[in-house]
Amino acid sequence: MLRQTYANWEMLIRGDGAGRDTEFVIDSFNDPRITYKRLPRRLYGSPQEQWAVGSTDALNDALDAAKGDYLAHLDDDDELLPIHLETLMQLLRNGNFDFVWARAHRETDRGWVIFGEPPDVTQLQQRNLMVHCAVMYDRRKFGDLRYDTEGTEPADWRMWKKIAAAGARLGFSDQIVAVHYAETPHKQRPQLKFPHALANLIQERGGLSRVARTALQRGVTREGPRTLLRALRHLSGMLRSHSLGANAPTREWPSARPGDDTVKVNVGSGVQHRLGPGWKNLDILHGADIRADVRKGLPLDDASVDFIYSEHFVEHLSLEEGKVYFGECHRVLRRGGVVRTATIDLPYVLERYAQDWSDQTWVRDYDFETASEMLNATFSLWGHKFIYDEETLKRSLATGGFQVIERCHLGRSRHAELVNLETRPESRLILEGVKI
Repeated sequence: MLRQTYANWEMLIRGDGAGRDTEFVIDSFNDPRITYKRLPRRLYGSPQEQWAVGSTDALNDALDAAKGDYLAHLDDDDELLPIHLETLMQLLRNGNFDFVWARAHRETDRGWVIFGEPPDVTQLQQRNLMVHCAVMYDRRKFGDLRYDTEGTEPADWRMWKKIAAAGARLGFSDQIVAVHYAETPHKQRPQLKFPHALANLIQERGGLSRVARTALQRGVTREGPRTLLRALRHLSGMLRSHSLGANAPTREWPSARPGDDTVKVNVGSGVQHRLGPGWKNLDILHGADIRADVRKGLPLDDASVDFIYSEHFVEHLSLEEGKVYFGECHRVLRRGGVVRTATIDLPYVLERYAQDWSDQTWVRDYDFETASEMLNATFSLWGHKFIYDEETLKRSLATGGFQVIERCHLGRSRHAELVNLETRPESRLILEGVKI
């Protein structure tokens, strides 16, 4: 939403039993156009019901408070492209329509497709022609309609059929305006959290498709040790293939945008946290733009980089390795260059340990029973070696040569290139160091 080319919007966020981390992220935007309300978590009788009507209470509550002329929806696992609002609003205004939609990139178990079909009232009664995040309609005419809160048919589809039945003039754009990520509507939660974590680990290492990951999550609990053994062999093979000392690009760096010689490096990107055009993703894994083990240095020339970014990376280095890493960052940055580091905040972890330890987004993926289990996992799981507080992280940056060091809010920066990069609410300690 913050990247929309049309800026006159209000965003009403509703959390369905969301943890306080959600509120922290929203507050960090510091944007008066955004308001948040936390609702009690709703319980469901079956996974099918949850998938079909899971967000309807939250959606209806937001509809009750909406004041704008037009309504659009963004589920928490989807994405609006910057042209979304402007494209659909112009279509509504200029095309004399009441209800419009456009195409979207849609992720499926078979890969990515472009989804969205032109208006056809008869076809709409038989199947959904659009995704939820690629729709806009006139609130002044249909703002009194609400999502059905019960049933097993997708609630958004039922809403579109209501609007069409009310006589809406339907419009459509071939433009792609959104990204709709895959859902798993009928999948039960795994009985064991370990296979879930193992599958995510393998995915992070770059060698497992979504289909294979789902198969592993289900297969370990259903088929027993054989599936687990195959997964471990798969993971072992990937790790053995990494030549940890080979600090050389896997392939030629992607070209910078025409007319822009800014060099930006994302360190420890893995597979799931790669940044888009204009960034060079550096990791020890296959598939990175620059494949390197940073413990052996950064394979970059002196004073050749403008921005270095990492999220949840530095805690995987020891304290001494971290100091060496920041020294390397200082070496390769140009004068005025910036290194931005987002990581876990030790004081916050200890605060959660002493108070409501389970009220953290990431904890919901694990079967921790005590605060001690959560705390030990923070320190020891996922290859963590050192968890920083602000003082220690600043000292490590200073040891590396940085003299100008500033703490930042999530997604906020003085530098446009470093705004809205964080993807994890656990990134509560964010520092930027400037080379002078």
